[in-house]
Amino acid sequence: MRRGGLGDTLLMLPLLRCLRRAEPDAEITFAGVPEFAAPLLAHGVVDRVASVEDLALWQPGRARERLQPFDRVIGDVPDFADVPLAPQALVPGIPAGRQLAQQAGFEPIWPDDSWLLPPRRSPTADPPAGAVWLAPGSGGRRKCLPPAHWLALARSLSPAAVEIVVVVGPAEVERDDPRRWPWPDRTSFFADRSVAELAAELAEAALYCGHDSGTSHLAAALGVPTRLFFTVTDPAVWAPVGPHVEVVTATG
Repeated sequence: MRRGGLGDTLLMLPLLRCLRRAEPDAEITFAGVPEFAAPLLAHGVVDRVASVEDLALWQPGRARERLQPFDRVIGDVPDFADVPLAPQALVPGIPAGRQLAQQAGFEPIWPDDSWLLPPRRSPTADPPAGAVWLAPGSGGRRKCLPPAHWLALARSLSPAAVEIVVVVGPAEVERDDPRRWPWPDRTSFFADRSVAELAAELAEAALYCGHDSGTSHLAAALGVPTRLFFTVTDPAVWAPVGPHVEVVTATG
């Protein structure tokens, strides 16, 4: 069980990979937000996905009844977990996904266990020949660089990119919809689509650039060359890892 957003869900990847190796014949169910767990299911990391809301954890009797079919419960709800996780107790300097696996008693193969697909290439390699995906938003406003940064980046990339695809999420629409910004020609937008659709199309990107966000974790997990801009959060803990990930510490 892991409640939270897309990034929180994907940070469970190392633990789930370890669990699969330790219990190869077990059926693994992930309880969280089913839409966010769709990539885990699509790539065979888990066998089933359930809604944590359906477990009715606020009703102890009903929750215990619904959890009875499971031999072991690992998760961030201590009252109902045989192996409790404490995402709020992460320490500095160690990636969050690795810490969660260690809290459950595993030592992941690092960083491979944090990926859905193997990395393709370094983000600092030759200019990309395919579509470049930009995600100028995040769940936290303070994590985001101003529009001018993203527009300048798009202009610098547009001569080499076949297309620039801008990811527009609900938080961005509420604040300052990027579709209103003056992007260069050959810019399209990915909006109002499911996480499963996002994963399928994002996996083909030549390069992805974003902030500390769930979409950024998804891009890196899919092996996409990824360049990330971190502002207020600690990349040593919260950034995805791998030879295909470049992290830039930036300020607004």
